Amino acid sequence: MTECRRLVAAAAALHLILTAGAAHAQTVLVRNAPPDSNVEVVLNSSPVGTGKVGPAGIVLIDVNLQKQVNKTETDAQIFVDACDTVRRVVIVERAFTAPSPEVGCTRRDMGGMFLIKQISTLALDFGGPNVTLLLRQGKVSLAPPRTWDGGRTGLILFGGGGLTSLSNFAGIACGTATDCSTDSSGLGYGAGAEFWLTPNIAATGSYFRPVEATTDGSGDRFKFTSTLKTELVTVGGKVGFPAGRTRIYGHVGGLFTRSFFETNQTIDPLTTTTDGVTTTVPGGTQKFNFETRGWSWFFGGGLEVWMTGSLAIYGEFDRSNLKGTATKNEEGTLDERMNSLVAGVKVKVF
Repeated sequence: MTECRRLVAAAAALHLILTAGAAHAQTVLVRNAPPDSNVEVVLNSSPVGTGKVGPAGIVLIDVNLQKQVNKTETDAQIFVDACDTVRRVVIVERAFTAPSPEVGCTRRDMGGMFLIKQISTLALDFGGPNVTLLLRQGKVSLAPPRTWDGGRTGLILFGGGGLTSLSNFAGIACGTATDCSTDSSGLGYGAGAEFWLTPNIAATGSYFRPVEATTDGSGDRFKFTSTLKTELVTVGGKVGFPAGRTRIYGHVGGLFTRSFFETNQTIDPLTTTTDGVTTTVPGGTQKFNFETRGWSWFFGGGLEVWMTGSLAIYGEFDRSNLKGTATKNEEGTLDERMNSLVAGVKVKVF
């Protein structure tokens, strides 16, 4: 049982991703061997593979024992010879006698019989006081294990869209008109960038285009339509809390708003009769418009989920205060509140 625990521990230390599937050759994996040393694989008394240990002390050697023994599987003993510049893995079938180690080499018997198949991998670790062996029926990979770290740092670009809603537009645009309908909710879109200095702190900036709000109304002898177009630029900071492959965050900052408000009004003609005389006052159309600009604030929060090392999906809710004053000689101000619920994708640049 002690030897078994050592073998399991050695396997965990390899940090391998094991993949299933058929193969037609065996693999010998050596770990923690002296860099630049040679590793030889011998079947009975015939060499079947060689490799050179890399700087990390690891080498993978593909061998095909079936070419030598003409079998799909075989029982064998396994020995390891440690020489000055060579590590030799000796595989000896049940019916054969192990060749003697070369002069100057120290041999270790890995103990018992091992069933070696076409898909077998022999993983040997030279890192401890004794060599350990793990026989795996399957291929191995030296690729690092996949991690789901939600605490990405560096430059991240994002873009998305979702539902936006203005709170005050209906009351302002309709005025005293009793017959008035507004549409101030709909889809908006935007994009931006954020730079995470640490997994918990970031600076962010974005551009956002909310829904174009519209109004249709009428009164005594007149009717009108109004539209409000806005563009938002934000600059702020974020505080994040990574949890696995996700990150929950909140953000707050300054908001610059540019808006365009336009009203087109049509006045009906007025006909009156006084002392038998009919007088018609012609109608007409009027157009009012003004542009506003101004700074205010926003706050909100969201959640991002990293699907790969560089791609994430996110969703967030924001509350924005839209303020502005007329940029020319017109009279007009903007004083709105906007709620937004958006979703999109993020891409880590570096």
